[in-house]
Amino acid sequence: MPTVISPQEVEMANQPDHGSGGGFGFGSSGGGHGDWHGWDPSGGSMRTSPDSYRLAMWLGVASILMLFAGLSSAYIVRQGASGDWVSIAIPPLLLPNTLVLAASSVTLKRSRNLLKKNGLTPAVKFWLCLTTLLGACFLIGQIFVWKELSAQGIYLSSNSHSSFFYLMTGAHGFHLAGGVIVLSILSFKACRQVFATKSLRTLMDVTSIYWHFMDGLWIYLFLLLFFWR
Repeated sequence: MPTVISPQEVEMANQPDHGSGGGFGFGSSGGGHGDWHGWDPSGGSMRTSPDSYRLAMWLGVASILMLFAGLSSAYIVRQGASGDWVSIAIPPLLLPNTLVLAASSVTLKRSRNLLKKNGLTPAVKFWLCLTTLLGACFLIGQIFVWKELSAQGIYLSSNSHSSFFYLMTGAHGFHLAGGVIVLSILSFKACRQVFATKSLRTLMDVTSIYWHFMDGLWIYLFLLLFFWR
């Protein structure tokens, strides 16, 4: 899972820069352009724009993509390596659970659009909290999917298909849980209006990159595991 930017770090980035060279400041040195400054241990300041945080998240997403690309390759190779491949049926709960996760992307986008248009309003908080709730419901649903399979006698070591199913959905669930934690923090802080609008917009932009990627990754895994078998 990629390194999560702490809300405190971004919030501090909006504090005025008085030219001390320490801490994070949102200053206007060199002509009042409103550049972000990151703290430099040597005593100077280095510019750190919101785009830098987005870039860091994209690099983290790329590392997760590499992980699942490797798992996908192993899945395809193992499937064609021998004739003992036994496919498992789609657990009934998996389809509605997938819709829940897809809906969470819609609600997050709604919250983000409203924040950009109107600032931090009650509607922004509602859609953000709903996104968090849907993400948590998906994780709970996954636990029930695994229990559903185990009740049928299908375990991690039952066959190759079940092994890859548990491994890949488990890895996805682990990474998604990180996103739910971040969304929970954002929802709590937003409801208490701890963040300035500019800070919250940056945090939601970065979190949205991760969340939409995890949603898209899940749809890919669903298609791979049950339509490439």
